[in-house]
Amino acid sequence: MRKVFFINLVLMKIFFLISYTHAVQLKQINVNRFDISGTLQTIVTKSEIDILDEDVDIHRFRLNLNGELNENVSFYSEFEIGGNMSPDSLWQATPASRMRILDETQGDSEMPAGARYAQKDFGSDSQIVQAYVDLKYFKKIKLRIGQMPRGSSYELNTPVNKLETINYSTTVGQFGKFVRGVQLKIAPLKFLRIGIGIDDSVGGITGGINKPKAKFSTGGKVVIIPWPKHLSLMLCARHVSETNDMPDANAGIIGADFKFKGFHFQGQAYHLHVNPVNTGKQKGLKGNICSWYLHTSYIIPKTKLQIVSRYNYFEKRIRDRKTDNLKAPANYHMEIITAGVNWIFSPYSRLQVMYDIVDGDDNDSLDIQLELSF
Repeated sequence: MRKVFFINLVLMKIFFLISYTHAVQLKQINVNRFDISGTLQTIVTKSEIDILDEDVDIHRFRLNLNGELNENVSFYSEFEIGGNMSPDSLWQATPASRMRILDETQGDSEMPAGARYAQKDFGSDSQIVQAYVDLKYFKKIKLRIGQMPRGSSYELNTPVNKLETINYSTTVGQFGKFVRGVQLKIAPLKFLRIGIGIDDSVGGITGGINKPKAKFSTGGKVVIIPWPKHLSLMLCARHVSETNDMPDANAGIIGADFKFKGFHFQGQAYHLHVNPVNTGKQKGLKGNICSWYLHTSYIIPKTKLQIVSRYNYFEKRIRDRKTDNLKAPANYHMEIITAGVNWIFSPYSRLQVMYDIVDGDDNDSLDIQLELSF
């Protein structure tokens, strides 16, 4: 008993010394601000797909560390310490396992369609979600360096504890990724924002992956804010040049975000043209991927209840580069209708219940998620 007490006492002293040393170091480097926050999400899901059992797991356990060294230099980091679902879970194994998609040539089949369940954080080579530094110049120019979300996605740029649905739209899986690179953000006028980015073009929801080989891509974004704090309009473009490992691709994105008195509307439309689709046998193919979604929510006055709905459409077309004929079985489309509620207990806790109606028989799912933040 004395030995256990002694060991605990030593561990407490070590913890105290580490904490004290860390605090002194922060003071020595003159940190103006240092914040710690986090989000824990636990989830229960029930799918109509026969091969999937009811799943209960820790969805996320995110830890955020951010601060400001001075008025010109700030930093932000986000870590996933919850394991990103159980290793044996089909949620993590592949997003294709979570749905059956309508193949126009062969009927229903389990094919991937933009990673509807990309929110399950597949494909990372580390548990660093974000880690970047912001350098500010002249109050209107900001240079961001590190690992960050692409600016073209409203959803991906929303903190996980602010997402109104449990699952991302399919647009995140195909177009929205956390990437490593440099972003230049300019605000020349009160109603205008301009962004230019150069990144490695490869990444899962929580980071880069080793395959396929990373390559650089470039993108630009213009945001018009005609009604500050209520309405913004987005226009984006992105180009990926062809290499021996990856295809040539061009993408265009438009979007709108509107908030007013408890009502929230958000929508985005993506189009990606790939030519060729890839190397080897697929070099004789070209492809077009389109995806769009409309999202609405409303907080019922004098209650803690938020009603949420979303319609999401995804379509993929693969053609022969010479004949322009469709190539089976790579052509398919998918529609998802999401309806649910968020019961907001407090600014730091909520219960989310979402039902997804997906194309195909016996393909729907029910997700229930409890969230705690600090």
